[in-house]
Amino acid sequence: MKHTLTLLGILIVIASQAQSGIPEWHYGLKADLNYTTINGKGLVSGYTMGAQAGVFVERSFNKNWSLQPELLFTQSNTKRGDDFLTYYNTSGNPFAAKDIKLGYLSLPVMIKYNINKSFSILAGPQYSLLLVDAESLLTKGDGKAFKKSEVSANLGGQFNIGVVSVYGRYNLGINNINNIDNRYAWHASHIQAGIAVKIN
Repeated sequence: MKHTLTLLGILIVIASQAQSGIPEWHYGLKADLNYTTINGKGLVSGYTMGAQAGVFVERSFNKNWSLQPELLFTQSNTKRGDDFLTYYNTSGNPFAAKDIKLGYLSLPVMIKYNINKSFSILAGPQYSLLLVDAESLLTKGDGKAFKKSEVSANLGGQFNIGVVSVYGRYNLGINNINNIDNRYAWHASHIQAGIAVKIN
């Protein structure tokens, strides 16, 4: 939580400077479809559609390079596998719903390289804090199945048409998000496609 508050503070400072009219600063809104899969024992392997939306701030250093931190709410959906109780027979809930809905506050910090005016490449790390954990995988009293934080890496590209950008991004989870025990690792990955609009 301390790291989250620090990153939020940085974004607020950046946003306040962006509003001061410095030409190197831009900010805007973005939204996308977020296809999630979580690979690991007891879960269904395959992408399930969710959504993602939020704000971004861009600090341009020159015509090619810029830094783009973002603050997003990410909806990640996945499914319990039919073999879940095979791996978690002592703590697993036999009556658990198949659908799993997770909601994260996501903080990507992207490095952006403009190949030309029309196309850019973006890459960078991301920290996500789990805010919504709608699942019943474990028996009552055993807590939640997913860890509160996730660290991941992003790589993507975007087409720029004036103040509007159309982008695609791949997000690869780095840390194990299985909170049940240490026997089996769960790693998330996301394919995202959406639109970003610069307000200034």
